Amino acid sequence: MKKLLAFFCASALLLLAVACGMTPENGKVPGEGDPTVKDDTTDTEQSKDPTDDTPPTQNDQNNTPITYQNAHELLAAIWAQHSEEDRFPVMGGDYDNVVENAPGAFDLSHTDAAANLDSLYAFPPEEIGKIDSAAGMVHGMNANIFTCGAFQVKQGDDPSACADRIKNHVLTKQFICGSPEKLAILSLPGNYLISVYGTTDAVTSFVQKTQHLIDDAAIVAEQQLVR
Repeated sequence: MKKLLAFFCASALLLLAVACGMTPENGKVPGEGDPTVKDDTTDTEQSKDPTDDTPPTQNDQNNTPITYQNAHELLAAIWAQHSEEDRFPVMGGDYDNVVENAPGAFDLSHTDAAANLDSLYAFPPEEIGKIDSAAGMVHGMNANIFTCGAFQVKQGDDPSACADRIKNHVLTKQFICGSPEKLAILSLPGNYLISVYGTTDAVTSFVQKTQHLIDDAAIVAEQQLVR
């Protein structure tokens, strides 16, 4: 609980800094220019930096499936599908590496990785040995509005069985500050799973944008959570 509160305290401080107009000397707000954040510039003369590592956001004209190197790259590509109007304040990553307004990678090598992944993204602790990478983000003010975790299941392990355990684990959670309304779990090519819960509108919109980006993204679990 203390770690979860610390995570949200960090979130609130970062959001307050932006709201109060605090900017570094270069005039950019924290997080601006992050490669995981979609750039909506309309300047057609802007050239692309050859070192830009922005993740791919759509299939090419030949409909060749895009592969993602890890869960963070996948989640960043999905978040990039959200327009500025669709976005809301989020904090990503883990307790030691908080990312503002973008998904963040989760350090699976941390001593408390299993407990931390559970408390932040409701991933069952006993399943942590079955994933190669993880990433996530939560709403900057209330995790029950939106919480999303992406997990790359190891080759040889069964993603569908892992998805069932995630669903059952979320259903047994005791949420504070109210309860999320809806849960959805998606299975994606590359042995990826995405678990997202929150308000019905936020979850539905995220699922739709994921399926728009990745044709083979399939909903393997969907359930209302309001008690």
